[in-house]
Amino acid sequence: MYDTEKQERAPATLVTTSDMALKLNLEKRKYQAKVKQMESNRQDYLKRWKAIRDFQLPYIGQFDDTADTTDYARRRDTNIYHSVAWQANQAFAAGVMSGLTPPSRQWFRLTWSSDDMRNHPEAGELLDKRMAVLQDVLLKSNFYNAIHSAYLELAFGQAPMAIFQDSDTGVHFVPFTIGTYMMENGPDGIVDTFCTKFEMTARQLVDKYGADKIPAEIRADLDNGGMKTKYRVWWLVEPNRFHDRNKEIMDKYHMKYLSLYWLEAGNTDTFLDIGGFEEWPIPVARYLVTGSETYGKGPGWFAEGDSKGLQKLEKDDIVAVELGIRPPMMGSASTFKQGINLAPGSYTIVGRDEPVKPLFQVGINLQHLQEKIMDLQDRIKRAYSADLFMMLERLEDKHMTAQEVLQRKQEQLQQLGPVVQRLQFEFLRKIIERVYNILDRAGVLPQAEDPELAMIMSQEEVTIEYISPLAQAQKMAGLTNIEQAIAFTGQLAQFDQSVLDKVNWTKAIDDYFDMVGAPAGLKRTEDEFEAIQKQKAEAAAKQEQQAEMAQAVQLAAPAAQAAKNITDAANDGNPALQQWLGGMM
Repeated sequence: MYDTEKQERAPATLVTTSDMALKLNLEKRKYQAKVKQMESNRQDYLKRWKAIRDFQLPYIGQFDDTADTTDYARRRDTNIYHSVAWQANQAFAAGVMSGLTPPSRQWFRLTWSSDDMRNHPEAGELLDKRMAVLQDVLLKSNFYNAIHSAYLELAFGQAPMAIFQDSDTGVHFVPFTIGTYMMENGPDGIVDTFCTKFEMTARQLVDKYGADKIPAEIRADLDNGGMKTKYRVWWLVEPNRFHDRNKEIMDKYHMKYLSLYWLEAGNTDTFLDIGGFEEWPIPVARYLVTGSETYGKGPGWFAEGDSKGLQKLEKDDIVAVELGIRPPMMGSASTFKQGINLAPGSYTIVGRDEPVKPLFQVGINLQHLQEKIMDLQDRIKRAYSADLFMMLERLEDKHMTAQEVLQRKQEQLQQLGPVVQRLQFEFLRKIIERVYNILDRAGVLPQAEDPELAMIMSQEEVTIEYISPLAQAQKMAGLTNIEQAIAFTGQLAQFDQSVLDKVNWTKAIDDYFDMVGAPAGLKRTEDEFEAIQKQKAEAAAKQEQQAEMAQAVQLAAPAAQAAKNITDAANDGNPALQQWLGGMM
């Protein structure tokens, strides 16, 4: 059940008249028809999703034409004889979690798009404070639990996750499992229409939406407690064709995205609730998208054939082992009637001509079968990229240095580059933007005290930079280039110091800090750097001037002493010196 009160709402006095609600209610059948078409477009994918669920990930997903919603405790792994796909998916989800959105460290940072704002010390520090608030809210909410569930769902190709405003934690996240949702792309190839369904009892419906929105036949259940029968509710979010970006005060009918709830049962022509969102509220993580397809393809698609083959061979292996241990027996009818004791060390009495022996000799060499099973396991792990995330366990050379291990890991993780880029652009970016805007509208984020700076900041664009281990692995090529260039310059400088002047050292530092995602406060601004250089230059000039004065004093001392000696000699009565000195007066 999804809380509609967590949607963005304007104060009641600002909501437009009921004309807009009436217009939407009159078009309810159009929205229902759209959902039917979305169901039809999804039909072919359902078959593949069920196959992936049945042979690889039995406890993920919920499908209407199964007992998923009626018997939650039923076994779903009856087709599973080997759980390597589930284990590989766990390794993949944990690896993406620790590599892309680790809870234990900072995995993104906010920065200004313009150079002037990036070099503005107060603006940079304020943005760092906002980022700290944002990260704290994510940590205290259910974000990391929800996003781990989303990563587990990526095996099917995509994983939607709704973001609602919450009065307790600031934000609340709701991941959706496979089979429970439908989607459509916008003109840019990004998902902009989402629909799902869930069930509520009569009591929940009345408490949530009010008795006037509930049909009489459903309200009648309240006489029996209203908690037994469940009714299906549809939720649709799509771009709002009534959106007006120029409105000074945005009410729920004119927000960028329209949110509609309605009951599947009953003949009512009204919606249970009409709401809106100011930005896309349901970011969708997609693994691989082909062309203009809405739904993606994930590791489960690529491992489907190998997984089905593995289950069959694993079953055959079990049967072969069991036949070797307990082969089928044959004997006379009387012996069968008497019964055969198959316990180890047991004894069965039979007639002279009534031997009991195996029906056939089981002479199967299981080595080739087990080798094929191992090969299929490795292929499934590679499809899920589990071999990349478990690389350290599979390294043959256990005596590698930390730097060598880091380089090997970064090289292998770069293979996930396209997936990482898509997740950052389509999924994580929209999550951060949505949470940032929710907190900003709620007045939680720190604001500039200087009105002039606040005005400038409101007109500047904030960009997102990812500094997670996986993101940094993608940047390692650039970092390596800088490090190699500096190292090469240092080697040449041993022979010719002039080569140092070829390097723009401050630019190298700026680029390196940006690539590794160093905090804005760690690097001094250009003004601060120039002021320090000026102070150093002034101090050096003053020191040089003092040195020159000291040298002049040292040079003047002998001449002064000589003059003193001459004067003293003249005073002692030397007529020649007296005459010579007198001529100089």
